[in-house]
Amino acid sequence: MKLMLPLLVLLAAPLFADVTGKWNGEVDVAGNHATPAFTFKQDGDKLTGTYKGMLGEAPVTGTVEGKKVTWTLKANFDGNAVTVIYTGTMESEKVIKGTVDFAGQADGTFTLKKE
Repeated sequence: MKLMLPLLVLLAAPLFADVTGKWNGEVDVAGNHATPAFTFKQDGDKLTGTYKGMLGEAPVTGTVEGKKVTWTLKANFDGNAVTVIYTGTMESEKVIKGTVDFAGQADGTFTLKKE
């Protein structure tokens, strides 16, 4: 029985749950390629951080649920306020892949790799 308790604790722990750190991305939205950088801080299921890329710099907020990671940023694009939503899955401790919704006007795909 003593051997089973550590095994149960290990099985109950979510895999790849901590996204805290610096991530470099490859994004393709409607044929437009970008290479944003994100710095995330995770506290439980809450995600905060910063975005740096073609939209300038912006704060990021989101959630982490197991391997699913979702975050939003609000920025300015050609003088217009836009909301960009990323929804991804952690494929490993160092890779997140998913989709991006650019203000409801276009969507695409992304891959982030942890530094």
